[in-house]
Amino acid sequence: MPPSMTAFDLETSHEGPLPLVSLFGELDIAAAPRLDAELTGLEAERPGRIVLDLRGLTFLDSTGLRSLLGADARAREDGRSLTLIQGPDVVQRVFSITGLDGHLDIVADEAALASDSG
Repeated sequence: MPPSMTAFDLETSHEGPLPLVSLFGELDIAAAPRLDAELTGLEAERPGRIVLDLRGLTFLDSTGLRSLLGADARAREDGRSLTLIQGPDVVQRVFSITGLDGHLDIVADEAALASDSG
């Protein structure tokens, strides 16, 4: 359930074969430790892929970006993958201006996950 527009929240589900973490609000210096802790817990379960849904984000700063890059690096190092469901334009612009949209596995929606099962 999405929180207020400026707060950060996350919701993890295991309804399908992949863990899905939906992010809401602002992923910034105050929120990054919470995301890092959630991802560390999920990584301990050793899933083949973790999916982060960025559609509920309203803001992404460099600290939040660093959290996403760290999770991606850990996944690659462990032979797993991290997939991001693209967020709104304000979030996608961060990936675009940093050139990371070509480095990270970013898909348009859940339908793309099914066609990119891996």
